[in-house]
Amino acid sequence: MAKEIKNFKLSDLNCAVPVSGQYEGLPYEYSGLKKSLQDEGYKPDKYDYIAVTSAGKVLFGGRRVWLMQKDMSMDQSTEVACEIWTEKEFRDNLIAKMGVKDYMAKKTKDGVTPPKKSIAPPMVKGYEALQKFHKTKPDIAGYPYNYKNSAKETVDAGKS
Repeated sequence: MAKEIKNFKLSDLNCAVPVSGQYEGLPYEYSGLKKSLQDEGYKPDKYDYIAVTSAGKVLFGGRRVWLMQKDMSMDQSTEVACEIWTEKEFRDNLIAKMGVKDYMAKKTKDGVTPPKKSIAPPMVKGYEALQKFHKTKPDIAGYPYNYKNSAKETVDAGKS
């Protein structure tokens, strides 16, 4: 189903990416994305549209928005074409893409109900359960499964 496309000024987009551009514990290398935006510009037909609510809350494409708003010194009155989604439609789409049956969410105005059980791995002493869980899942590009434990040791959570 084709989504509604609407132009938003960069200044009207509400992006949840921290001011630093980095989420704690999930470092992201912006150089490739920044080079693409500088060389080609915003090309939603070639890549993906930035997905937003009708009020301009960014649901997908926050890193592109962060670069255009904070890092690239673009004119904030520049308009970018965005796909309009409700938060529920966006969550349902992600759940379908990830192939999970349950989703950890709170009851919201748009009708999302809490799951009957969690999709999270069981918590046990140490990181063995997390490693076993990730060994059953494919890697997600840009999100390494290695992490630092409380002793500041790098732990391989089991790339598949």
